Amino acid sequence: MMSSFSDRLELALAKTQRCFALFESRDNLLRSLATTTKALNISAMVIGGVALSNYNYNRATEDIDLVLSVDAAGKLGDYFNDNKNFTFIGHNKFKHLSGIDINLCPSGTIAGHNKFPDVEDNNPGMSFVSLPLLLALKIQAKRLKDRGDFAELVKRNNLSLDYIKSNVFPLLSDIDKQWAVNLWKKAVSE
Repeated sequence: MMSSFSDRLELALAKTQRCFALFESRDNLLRSLATTTKALNISAMVIGGVALSNYNYNRATEDIDLVLSVDAAGKLGDYFNDNKNFTFIGHNKFKHLSGIDINLCPSGTIAGHNKFPDVEDNNPGMSFVSLPLLLALKIQAKRLKDRGDFAELVKRNNLSLDYIKSNVFPLLSDIDKQWAVNLWKKAVSE
């Protein structure tokens, strides 16, 4: 049986409200993490889906990926273990009471086909990954979702192929450079 328009509208609005609540919780948690990392005198870099919002693409995601040194990951993990707002859920992952997961990604450890990069800004506190490195990470991840993120970043930031070649290519293998060019072509043709 087909639902009424008002039922479908109510369902859509409920999903929108959940999305706004997620963004608000995520933004509050990011502010708290920035304060915490600075207080702990460690450097952390936001990568993954949350970092997209820094570059004109806000995608709903229920986790925050933080790259940091192995020592810094241990220090932040100890802080989370001692804080009732966080629960350890396994393998460098904690759940905040808001329901958002925090993945601690130590620099140099293998993730999929690649290693997590070094933090770009070594000042204490939290920073966002640069656009070129984010684009490279999205290509290297070899997941359809990440390739879509790459295309959206190209479109939403009006990135030229020269930009990709000058800024992203130095971070990629030859095969990944081919992927980047192909995805760039598809993104600009849409």
